[in-house]
Amino acid sequence: MGPVDPPFDRAIYDDRGNRAYNELCPMLKTHRSFGRFSILSQSPLAGRHGMVFLLSISVFVLWGFQDARSSPAWPTGQEPSRATSESGRASTDNDLAVVQEAVRAARDPDSPSLEKALGVDLAPSVEEFADSSSTALVELGDLDGDEFPEFALKRMRSERGDGSGKTEEDNLQSWGLFLLTWDGTGWHASLIHQGFEPFEISVISSLFPGSRQIVLVVYAGTGEIPYPSIYRLKDHNASLVWDGRADDSDYQGYAHGKVEFRATHAGSAAQLVVTGRADPGLLHFPAAGQRGFDAQASYIWDGKSYTENKTVYSANEDRTLYQFIAALHLHDFRSAYALVDPPKFLRTDQPSLDMFRKLIEGSWQEFIDDQVFKVPEEGSEIVNPFQFERTEESKHYIYLPSFGAEPKKLLTGLERREETGSDE
Repeated sequence: MGPVDPPFDRAIYDDRGNRAYNELCPMLKTHRSFGRFSILSQSPLAGRHGMVFLLSISVFVLWGFQDARSSPAWPTGQEPSRATSESGRASTDNDLAVVQEAVRAARDPDSPSLEKALGVDLAPSVEEFADSSSTALVELGDLDGDEFPEFALKRMRSERGDGSGKTEEDNLQSWGLFLLTWDGTGWHASLIHQGFEPFEISVISSLFPGSRQIVLVVYAGTGEIPYPSIYRLKDHNASLVWDGRADDSDYQGYAHGKVEFRATHAGSAAQLVVTGRADPGLLHFPAAGQRGFDAQASYIWDGKSYTENKTVYSANEDRTLYQFIAALHLHDFRSAYALVDPPKFLRTDQPSLDMFRKLIEGSWQEFIDDQVFKVPEEGSEIVNPFQFERTEESKHYIYLPSFGAEPKKLLTGLERREETGSDE
C-alpha cells in the first residue's frame, strides 16, 4: 500500500485522547455463565432433591466418558460427534493430523515433492494464494536460515470429504492455514490459524536477529477491519509472537483499512502502519457511504509487541465536525472555539470565547449533553452536503453546517431544523 492520499493533520486530542469516542471492537467479550446450575446451588429448594439431581448428572457424565474411552479411534478424515465446545478443537487436531499424514509422503525438501504429495499446484504469489477459493500452496522462502524454504498451505474445509461432522464454520467456507517446514529428515506441519474471513499473508524481517517472521492479516466483519498477527518459526513450528486482537494490544483497526509494514533504517524492526476509515462514536457515518474521514496510526516494535506511536487524521469538513462535537461533549469550549470562524459563527465584529460559551449553553444544549449524532444514509434526501441529524422521541432534528475556505475549513455557521412526526 502506498502513501495515503488525503493530507493528515494532528488530532485535536493528542495520541489516543479521543479513544473513548473512536473505539472499534467487533470482538464481543463473553463471560462464562453457569445458568440453571448456579441458580440451583443458591435456591432454598436445592436440598436433597437438588443433590440427587446433581449426583445423577455426574454419574451420567462419568458413564458417558468411560464409554467414549472404550470406543474405537475415528478414521482419518472424519470427526466424532462431540459437544459444540469441543468440536472446534477436535476439528483442528484432525485437520493438522490429515495435513501431517499427507506431507509425510514428500521425500525431498522442495516444492515439486510437496505438490505431488498434497495434490495441489504451487501458487505463483502470496496474493493468488490468499485469494484462492480452493486448497493452495505457496513458498514463503527461508525463514530460519537453514537453506531450506518454508511453505504455507491453505486447506479449505469444504474439501474435507463427505461432509460428515460439519460445523457451522464449515458452511462459511472456513479455512485452515498451516506452516510446512523441512526438519532434515522430512516435512513437518503446524497450524498457523483457522478462520473464514479474507486474509493476507506476507513475510517480514528484523524483529528477531537471523530470522524472518510470518505476518497474517485477517479482515474481520462487514467493515473488513484488518487485524494483524505475527508468527515466528520455533522448533519447526509456527509460534505466535504478537496478536493485534489480544486484550492487552495497543492496536486499533479501522473499517475498510489496510495494514503495511514499512522498513526503517537498516537493522531496525519494520514500522506497522494501519490506515482506514475512522469510526467516531459521537458522530456515526454510514459504513458504505462517502462521508467521514480517514485515520492513519503507526506502531513501533518494542522487542515484544507493537506499541502505538502516533495517530493522525485526514483534514476535511467531517473531521472538523467531529472535533467540534467531541470538544463540546467534553465541555472544552476553548478547543471548540478554535474550530469556528468567530466573527461569522457568532455574527459579531467583537467575538469572544465567553460569548461562544454562552451561545452553546443557551441555544445548543444538545452538544454538551450525552447526545449522539449521525450522518444520513447514502441516497437520503439532503439539503446540505455536510448535514447531520439527531432523533429524540417524536422529534427529528437536522443540522446544516457551513464552512470556510481551505485550508482550515473552519465552521462559519450552524443551522438547526426540526421535523415532527418522524418515524425514525
